Amino acid sequence: MNAMWTSAYDTVCRRHPDLVAVYESTEGALALLLRHPLVAAPEERACWLAATRRAARAVSAGLRAAGFGGDVTVLQWQRLRDVGAVLRGWTCCYDGDPVRHEQLADVVDGVTRTAARPGLLKWYRDMAPTWLGAEPAARRRLILRTHRWTVERVLSPLSRGEEPAVEDLTPDGRLAWMLARALTRDEAVLWRPWVLLTLADLRRALAWPRARRTGEWVRWLFEIPYSNPVNGRGTVVPVPPEALHAAAHRAALRR
Repeated sequence: MNAMWTSAYDTVCRRHPDLVAVYESTEGALALLLRHPLVAAPEERACWLAATRRAARAVSAGLRAAGFGGDVTVLQWQRLRDVGAVLRGWTCCYDGDPVRHEQLADVVDGVTRTAARPGLLKWYRDMAPTWLGAEPAARRRLILRTHRWTVERVLSPLSRGEEPAVEDLTPDGRLAWMLARALTRDEAVLWRPWVLLTLADLRRALAWPRARRTGEWVRWLFEIPYSNPVNGRGTVVPVPPEALHAAAHRAALRR
């Protein structure tokens, strides 16, 4: 941990539940990661901006009162590329909510790694409020973890001229293991049907020939986990209204 950070700042941060993490630069500047989405939908932006301002002012005032005199920035107000640079290059000196921290980091990672594909960066950024708004929390964790796998094991190999890691998609393969780690033991039992359905859908998608792997195909990969909700009894239920576009697109591509 950087010597600039003190236990007094830890005490301040613990008083603010809206604060997820704090990063410190080598020059001693601080970047606040709040629990709010990194990108707000247009109709929600005014409320999002007001809420992040309230949270940021409260945390900043507390840190100033504890003796911090350096620069403070809020990651929710920065470009996602810049957020990624902070998460990768600065020191995390406070981690108040590791689960939410990982969710937000997954979104940033997914967006920045897909920037090489024309139009995909903007599309994923625009959809970020949808992924982060998925309920219940277990479903949200599964969606984001599947997106992370898609970037690392599908898009990254394709960018190098290699084939996606289809071997990860067996019921006991790498993706199933990654998803199990995102759940409690009880949740893992309830969500097993969701996991198996998502694995099967992704296997079918990755079986498409190279000539048909267009931008629409890539977006479909990210839509697959979102369009597979599960209820508390572990059975698949109809797609909610906000995801009908994804389900319709998926059905069309299967014809």
